[in-house]
Amino acid sequence: MAGDVPLLERLAQLPSVPVATVEALLERLGQPQADPVIGPLLAVDEEGDAALNPLVAGVLAEFQQKAELTCYAALLEGLTGIWNAAVRAAVVARLRAAGLPQDDLLLRLQAASPTLGFAAEKPEWAREWLADPFTQDALLVQQCVVRVLLALRGLGEARAGELTTNEG
Repeated sequence: MAGDVPLLERLAQLPSVPVATVEALLERLGQPQADPVIGPLLAVDEEGDAALNPLVAGVLAEFQQKAELTCYAALLEGLTGIWNAAVRAAVVARLRAAGLPQDDLLLRLQAASPTLGFAAEKPEWAREWLADPFTQDALLVQQCVVRVLLALRGLGEARAGELTTNEG
């Protein structure tokens, strides 16, 4: 892989890595809490055993439900979720700063972009989100960050395998 190829393109060139390998990796690592990428997501309980953050447990449960999901696809899902939250926050801030009334704001958001989630969701969800966007998106962003870190660690493990078996 050439060093000047953008990161996502380089990651896409890796062999398909099922997300199931991430859970196996967590089990295989002697001290996963010491891993520089995923270690901060883990804790140590009173007995000194690794304990999963509830966000990590939730993302791993999602991974188990989607046997066909790859680490690359999980990475893209996580980045997309974070991107959508960032754009939603920026659009709302601009429209509110312009003095747009709440009902008009909701209509503008629904029309702005289907990827923001407002057009596809139920109107109640959109109203709840507008009432408190921080609370509504904070958990989503945290879950997406966990998804990105776990997916990157899985992809990193695959790349390490390539680097150590294709020496020469």
